Amino acid sequence: MRKGWIGFAAVCCAVMLNISPSRAADENTKTGTDIGDIAPNFEVYDMNGNKVTLKDYKGKKLFVNFWGWWCPPCIREAEALMHVAKKYEGKIEFLFVGVTTFYRDNKPLDPKEFADGFAPELAEFKTGLLKAKLVRPDSTTIKMHPELLPQFETRNKVVVDYYMTSKNSLFDFRGYWERQFRAETNERYGIPVTYLIDGEGRIQLDVNPNDQYWDKNDDILTDFIAGKDLSSYVARFPIPPHHQRKPETAQK
Repeated sequence: MRKGWIGFAAVCCAVMLNISPSRAADENTKTGTDIGDIAPNFEVYDMNGNKVTLKDYKGKKLFVNFWGWWCPPCIREAEALMHVAKKYEGKIEFLFVGVTTFYRDNKPLDPKEFADGFAPELAEFKTGLLKAKLVRPDSTTIKMHPELLPQFETRNKVVVDYYMTSKNSLFDFRGYWERQFRAETNERYGIPVTYLIDGEGRIQLDVNPNDQYWDKNDDILTDFIAGKDLSSYVARFPIPPHHQRKPETAQK
């Protein structure tokens, strides 16, 4: 009887605190990539080659986005995400974790198999980023309004410079951590993938579809800042069948 009252009281407290009963029950120390789990403590590098870990940001609300300058959906959102990051500066820490085309280069996936370490691949990533076209005019603009093309070049320079110099622009050697976090999509459609992680390191929402439109999802970020339950937003981002990861092809 007493246990029943304790359970009832816990549910009541969860409701009063605007926390769903299921979320309250999941408040544990399990490490994983599901909502409610403690996120794996990744070890990546900033653009200057300094090691950065997820625990370095303990106490901050995090927007962790795995991306690549060569990835079409990442390119489509690069400029918008720059503006979103600036808009929420001081409220959410945006971490942009870049990866190379590691699946296509026929090199080992295990970072430990590289005697020279991460530095050559970081240099390769930066070289590609400097040449990247992250802001692109559509075909109509190119054909009908060529006079506007210099504006796109100027915008592109600003965006590339942001991702080259931001303290929160990071690099994931051999995509090791991208592969740990990307739990639901296959390698072809693996990025971008985004995780919203609270100050305790707990995952509040993961978004896997390629086009995420964060400039149109202010309500999610507002609720994230307020500490509200984000699980209802999962339905907003269904994963297309051809993007889904099959258990037999999962790579760790």
